Amino acid sequence: MTPFRTTLLLAVIFAVLGVYVYTIEVPTMEQDARQETEAQRLLPFDYRDVTRLAYTTRTQRILMNRDERNRWRIVEPVDARGDAREIESVLRALEIGKISRIIQKKGQEQDATAEQYGLQTPYVTIDLTTPEYTESLALGNTGPLSSTLYAQRGSDQNILLTTLMVGDFRAKTLNSFRLKDILFFDRTHAERIQLQTAGQTITLQRGAGFHGPVSEWNFTSPVNAPADKTAVGILLMTLEDLTATGFIDSQTEKEALLKKLDTPSLTATVHTKQRGHHVAFFKPVAPGEEAYVVTTSNDPIYRIPARVLQDLPRETFHLQDKRLFGMEMGEVALLTVATNDLQYTLIQQHEEWYLEGKEGESIDQQQVTLFVSRVVDLPAELPVSDTNKQPEQYGLKPPAVEIAAIDQKGRPRGHLVLGTREKGLVYATGAGLPGIYQTRSLILGQIPTPETLLGR
Repeated sequence: MTPFRTTLLLAVIFAVLGVYVYTIEVPTMEQDARQETEAQRLLPFDYRDVTRLAYTTRTQRILMNRDERNRWRIVEPVDARGDAREIESVLRALEIGKISRIIQKKGQEQDATAEQYGLQTPYVTIDLTTPEYTESLALGNTGPLSSTLYAQRGSDQNILLTTLMVGDFRAKTLNSFRLKDILFFDRTHAERIQLQTAGQTITLQRGAGFHGPVSEWNFTSPVNAPADKTAVGILLMTLEDLTATGFIDSQTEKEALLKKLDTPSLTATVHTKQRGHHVAFFKPVAPGEEAYVVTTSNDPIYRIPARVLQDLPRETFHLQDKRLFGMEMGEVALLTVATNDLQYTLIQQHEEWYLEGKEGESIDQQQVTLFVSRVVDLPAELPVSDTNKQPEQYGLKPPAVEIAAIDQKGRPRGHLVLGTREKGLVYATGAGLPGIYQTRSLILGQIPTPETLLGR
């Protein structure tokens, strides 16, 4: 046989072997691997196909249904919204779980073996229903490793050693599966907020822009004034994230509790385009207990941590724009500073600052900008008086410092008066807020002199 014919024959043999391997051996190996994987699975279906779940412990049976919009609802022992995250965490754990070993197939000694592995009276039995399957799984004792559990499958009654972890199942209760969210709204869609505190009604309206709501909020009662958008944002976040720690469901228990509760410490209604979302907050009945929240008569009374009440606004001041000066930096045309020792005026033109009488000399622009920003953004820290009566009592007449501003249209708008310093704070009044307040006294040491501004 010539070398050429030998090479050609070997090529044909390798080609035939290749076809055999790829058409016979590889598919067979893949099928065997699939069958082996399927044999290791606890459940023959995807957890997302489950439409009904019964979770039965030694003390309680919890029945849950999933609707066509993938929303879970508890139907026994109470009618309540289900927490999809908690419910599906159990289902995912079952789907991920594998069979490590078949301990015993169904046989005559089954009862004795079931008791040995904690399956005669399992601590939990899970019944699952899909459009095509029904399956149950009883969970017993922990296996040789902490990450294993003995289980018995209802469809074949086999006792199995599984890779399920006890922590995924043992601590689950009715409260675990209940949805603990209290209010259901998106804070970015809030348009109006109504608050009722002791003796005061507060209404806040969101500003409207060309493309829809903006981040600015304004009071419409009891005052017409800008609100602190950060404080309003925190309030909305607190309401949106309200989470129950417990539930009072029965009408008898609800009525008995309501008789013990005082008037609400705060009621809030958040209005979106669709509807209003109402909630009332009640203080604990006794010290050390949890606080309570009521939404509608059809919903349960919710328990919440008492500390949540501390973060809720109690008066207008907590939500107001607390800046005292009453102007924005870009609006200032003239800013006059007067203290016991000096007086000068700063002029702003085309975002450049000049010292009146020294317009030809350059001044430290960075230092002026920093000082003016501190003035216009200075917030009130504590309310002292609703009115400006008896200013001399607080060192405000005559003042220690007086700063006034005129806007680009020549209108006197910005005003800040600082008085007596006391324990790190200084008494102050301003055009931005009616009344007398205390603010941080650091501002007293941050007022530059004309010489400093000129770099002398």
